[in-house]
Amino acid sequence: MSPRFLATALLLVNIAFAQDEGRQDLYYGKFQSARDFYQKAQPGGESTWWLGQAELGMKDTNAAATLYAHALAAAPNDPWALVSAGMASLLTGKATDARNQFESAISLTRGRDAGILQAIARANIDAPAGDANYAITQLNLALKRKKTAGLFTDLGDAYAKLIDGGNAVTNYNNALQTDPSYAAAHYKTGLIYETQRNPSQFVPEYEAAIAADARYAAAFYRLYVHYYYLDVDKARDYLAKYTALADPGPLVDQANVDILFAGGHYQEAVDRATALLPGTPAAFKPHYYKLLAYAEDSLGRYADARSGMDTYLGHPDDQLTPKNYLEAARIYYKGGFGADSVFAFVERAIALDTVPAQKTAYIHYAAALADSLHEPIRKAYWAGQVYLNEKEPDPADLYAWGNEIYNTAEAIRKADSATRTGASDRFYRQADSVFACYIDKFPAYAVYGYYWRARSNWSLDTDMKKGLAAPYFEKMIAMADTSKDSAKYVDAVKTGAYYLTAYYYGKKAFREALEYDNKYLLYAPDDASFRRLKDFIEKRLAQGGN
Repeated sequence: MSPRFLATALLLVNIAFAQDEGRQDLYYGKFQSARDFYQKAQPGGESTWWLGQAELGMKDTNAAATLYAHALAAAPNDPWALVSAGMASLLTGKATDARNQFESAISLTRGRDAGILQAIARANIDAPAGDANYAITQLNLALKRKKTAGLFTDLGDAYAKLIDGGNAVTNYNNALQTDPSYAAAHYKTGLIYETQRNPSQFVPEYEAAIAADARYAAAFYRLYVHYYYLDVDKARDYLAKYTALADPGPLVDQANVDILFAGGHYQEAVDRATALLPGTPAAFKPHYYKLLAYAEDSLGRYADARSGMDTYLGHPDDQLTPKNYLEAARIYYKGGFGADSVFAFVERAIALDTVPAQKTAYIHYAAALADSLHEPIRKAYWAGQVYLNEKEPDPADLYAWGNEIYNTAEAIRKADSATRTGASDRFYRQADSVFACYIDKFPAYAVYGYYWRARSNWSLDTDMKKGLAAPYFEKMIAMADTSKDSAKYVDAVKTGAYYLTAYYYGKKAFREALEYDNKYLLYAPDDASFRRLKDFIEKRLAQGGN
């Protein structure tokens, strides 16, 4: 072997070992270390690919895209440069260009390089514009050449992107059968179960990842996140272990500020976040704005809390949830920053949340807010939303909706009584419609439904000339009289008898007036005015009146 050939061979061996060191950092989530390593490594080719992966791990998508885009110009026939260019195309939404670049890389390697196939798959898994099915095809081709835990785990990730948890877990298990120490497969299985909100399954998987490889920092981080709201001391312990293993950097800084907040050290969290913000990479800044909003809220400084929340919502990270909008609503409510904004935030939370129970909770919260803000129109609206969003309609909720609409009409009538604009009439009609629905859906409660239909129509016909309420009061009384629970309807019957006595007396229908006068006196025998009216009507009828 010539000295020159030997030197070249040794160089290639050293590069291979170096690549392994850099990839090991990536595997353990030590992205800063990996970035530092590959920046010092021989440029171009495969090193460029891994350097870009480190940049993506650091959440610097722009740096990765720029790096990858330039790779092809430097080496247009290098398969790794083509894969890198394809990833750049995916990151900028150019899926067709990406596919052409990936196919060129496959063609140049005759589809025999498992590393190229795996990198193409990884690009399609990680990039939002990537095609998971295309990734599955490449990984299956790579697995025909060699079976590794990494390839099976990537295949699991491709299925996870397709929201196929069953096939994802199957491939993670295949990875563990290939290499029981491959902690990433346990970790990825835990992530699947965590999306299903199943701690009885995801916690053991994270613990298994640690048992398989105590250096796998990401599992400690997920356990820290899990216990963050459940057990601060336990969360703090997992965070300390994560911090000891991970690269120093923005994620570690962020988590160690978060734990101050979780422990109730709000001012210390504010001080630390404020100090870190100027030097924090842009991708990590939104989290601090959110943290500052929550901490300032806890300290009762609502103007500062609003500022933090407004900044966060204006520049959110990928951790934005419906609950963040609900927190914004609470901050605006407590700070008195405008009811319109409060309810706009609640509506946004409801629109984004996909969990029916959460939506219902937000709707109940909005109804309570409307009540506390003394806004009858909004209260009526949200009472309706409570009923309309019930999986199994509850008569009490439908009744409450109609009642709130009626009360809204009353409040409006009282407010515009001087000008008598009739603005309340629309709400009386709505109340009538809701109680008509109430009678139809829940006939067992029809007595109250007819009562409120009568009250709504009486409010639309206050001088009783049209008698809009009469048929509903008559049905209500007839049903109450034959009910085995008639005693509980006494007040409603009295009101109906009062109305019908007056209505029929005004029409000079004295027999009907006397019938309801007597009905009224059954429950109010000492009412002198109705006794006098009874005497008068009886005299008129004795004299041959109607």
